[in-house]
Amino acid sequence: MILKRLILVAPTVATLAIILSLSVSDTAYGSFEPELTVEVVDPTAEATSDWILTFGLPKGDVNFAGDVDFFPQDWGVVDGRDIPVGAEVGLLRADATLGLIGSPCNQVLPIEFKLQNASLDQSDTVSFEDLDESLTDDFAEDNDGNGIIDGIDHWPEFIFRTLEDTSEEPIRRAAGLSIIASTPVLIQFLIFPPGTFISEDIPNDESLGYPSVILLQDVGDPEIVPAPGAITDFCSPLASTNRSFGITWDNEDTPDADESGYPLFVNPQDGTYAFTVASAGQRDADGDSYENSLDTCALDVNVGNPRINNDGDLDFDGLDAACDPNDDPTTGGTNSDQDGDGYLNRQDNCPLLANGEDTTNQADDDEDGVGDVCDPDPNDADAQGELSLDETTFEVTIGTGGAGGPPDCRGLTAANGDAVRCWTAGDTPDTGDAPHNGDASVTLSGDEDGGSDAGLIIGIIAGVGAAIVVIGGGAALMMRRGNGA
Repeated sequence: MILKRLILVAPTVATLAIILSLSVSDTAYGSFEPELTVEVVDPTAEATSDWILTFGLPKGDVNFAGDVDFFPQDWGVVDGRDIPVGAEVGLLRADATLGLIGSPCNQVLPIEFKLQNASLDQSDTVSFEDLDESLTDDFAEDNDGNGIIDGIDHWPEFIFRTLEDTSEEPIRRAAGLSIIASTPVLIQFLIFPPGTFISEDIPNDESLGYPSVILLQDVGDPEIVPAPGAITDFCSPLASTNRSFGITWDNEDTPDADESGYPLFVNPQDGTYAFTVASAGQRDADGDSYENSLDTCALDVNVGNPRINNDGDLDFDGLDAACDPNDDPTTGGTNSDQDGDGYLNRQDNCPLLANGEDTTNQADDDEDGVGDVCDPDPNDADAQGELSLDETTFEVTIGTGGAGGPPDCRGLTAANGDAVRCWTAGDTPDTGDAPHNGDASVTLSGDEDGGSDAGLIIGIIAGVGAAIVVIGGGAALMMRRGNGA
């Protein structure tokens, strides 16, 4: 389930705005108050405008367990199959708050992703792993030498294992690669038709609009194998800015082609429209305001704050004194891997009971952030804290306001004259090659060639299961609190 597995990436860097918080968490637990602003750069009706979404969590909030962004169904979305793969479609910048190699979660790392239109062709796949023993994960290679990494111009085969509850095909996919701590990190954005079922914890109300989902690395893949890494914590504050282009930019890494001038989004008619983020905060089993994925003593109220150096941790071994069997550095404390299973205490979902490289490897079947071998109830996630649910909206006015409605996308073309098809609510698609308004309820064929797809989502996803790193959120650098095999 996305809510329980994926990890967030795109929080805020700017002003806060209209926030309608529907949090249902107990006040004794950590706060969870996401912040959202949206700006349409050219708010003229039916313009092909950039839009900028800022999203995040303030300092001290629990991190995301998951969220999905919805943008209004009256927007026109150009069919991903009609946009050149590799065209630049957006830019994502963020500040991630991390803990590195067992240190407190208080180090800020700025990250940037250049987002490119990515293939939708599921018959032409690429693995996340390094299957060809080239020392580089397959998705980060460019085996055909076209200037586009394979994770962009091929379909990552783990996507629908990660989105296991989703039956619809995406309308578009965008992806970007960034090198973080010497590790290539893949981020993907997928736009789905309105009404697509994403997770039982996320609304699938068609009236909310297009659900947008962000995937980081292969986090959420049930076949993932956790492994120790340099990033041992990921926490709030989160801050990011996601700019979705209204028209593609040329990809300078592919000098023989000009991918600029393809429309991506078309503003609706004059009206006021609501952008919505449905999200959930991570669980906090002991009610001490620190989410299970950050709390090394998840079942005992902490003595200190895991975001502050040495607070509640005299021997600086990563274990809070609430559960550290020896917190005195003068009498043999300072064991950074208390159970000797290969995972540092702050990266281990059971720091006092070994669950390393065997069948119990960080296994967490109910995905509550507490490993099975130390979870009093490993089959009931709610037993280790409830998810804090929140629905945050931001209204944008197009033109002079009014009744609103979808744009007329018929005859839409790129700068070079290529016809493109535009998805809008309530229209029946043309099955031929002519431009048409798309029906957002139609399922795309799984073997369509995404060699002409576009993508940019304003979606964001966070996960309770593995803490990764990347722009305010994840990167499979550290499989903290990861799911077991």
